[in-house]
Amino acid sequence: MTAFQIYRERLKQERKYQWKNTKAVVDWTILVYIVLTLVFVAAMVYDMFPSFIALLQELPYGLTLFVIYYLAWTGTIRVLYHQADSYFFVHRKDLLNGLKKYGVLSGAIINMMKAALLASISYLLMEAVSPSMLPLGEWLLFYSVLFLFITILGKVIDLYWSGWKGKGIHFLLFLFIGALAYLTMDRGILLIAIAILVPGTVLMHVIYLRTESFLVDMAHNEKIRQKYVGMIFYASEYVHVPRASERTKPLFFRDSKRILEDRRPHSALTELFFKYLLRNSRHIFSYLQIIGITIAVMGYLPLWMTFGLFMAFFFFLKEWLNIVYDELVGHPFLNMHKGKKLVQEQYQDLVTRWLYYPAVGLVGFVLIMNTLFHFLMR
Repeated sequence: MTAFQIYRERLKQERKYQWKNTKAVVDWTILVYIVLTLVFVAAMVYDMFPSFIALLQELPYGLTLFVIYYLAWTGTIRVLYHQADSYFFVHRKDLLNGLKKYGVLSGAIINMMKAALLASISYLLMEAVSPSMLPLGEWLLFYSVLFLFITILGKVIDLYWSGWKGKGIHFLLFLFIGALAYLTMDRGILLIAIAILVPGTVLMHVIYLRTESFLVDMAHNEKIRQKYVGMIFYASEYVHVPRASERTKPLFFRDSKRILEDRRPHSALTELFFKYLLRNSRHIFSYLQIIGITIAVMGYLPLWMTFGLFMAFFFFLKEWLNIVYDELVGHPFLNMHKGKKLVQEQYQDLVTRWLYYPAVGLVGFVLIMNTLFHFLMR
């Protein structure tokens, strides 16, 4: 078989694999509800489109550009390597190289299509928020090239750096490229696009394609494959899939000292829940992110929408804390105690309230201050 035939066969296998997982979780009733929800949201957006545009015009123009630029970092190039390929193709490096080239080619095409769609939508968005003389053709070329360059740059970074070093380099380049694009966007973006395309081509051909990257590409392919499976199963309320943390040491309470003196069962479970959430940076950042984004958005929404946002936050945060609680009690050790003295159903509200009430109180205080300023400034 040729490399193209193997690549085409693996695409078919991937589609069948994801379709089987989808059918195992999603039935026709869920699809009907999803379609009805999308139709309802589309009708609501169409009805509120003028007020939506007016709301966007009140937002800072730099915030709009930041969101558009952030979306340029969502591209990915997937090479369909399997772990067994290193054994089966040990004497056929040409097949491995062929799979890599076809993966890069298809990834580049998909990313260009995605970039063109985002560029078109973002152009209409920018024209609605702040009309300018920015040419459509040059903007499409500039954003597409920037999108593809950032995607290739991400592959090169993952090839040579991993862990916190790779994340740090990603963050620094995110700031540098964003500042450079913002300062030079209105100054001949066609020339800038060509200038970006040249180093992007060098990175692709000289550094990435000619470098041995089997282990990195194989791990990335498996991560994407399992990510799709995880997204499918997260849509089901009957399947619990806890997320694993990449940290080997906790951020807080490394010595696991006692926090609460009260040693009743629900107090012990509260202490365990508190440590479980704070020892994982993903939980900490998610908790603060939910609160921070809600407070930030309240400053730009009309008053009546802030009350709706507060009600949504009221229920969403409670559901998120319940999910974290389910992850904790879903541990095999605690699972043995479900229904017994240590883990009981009525303990869930008692445990999650210590993180729920302060967050709701803080957002509620911001809502009250927003309301006062609204009527005092009239």
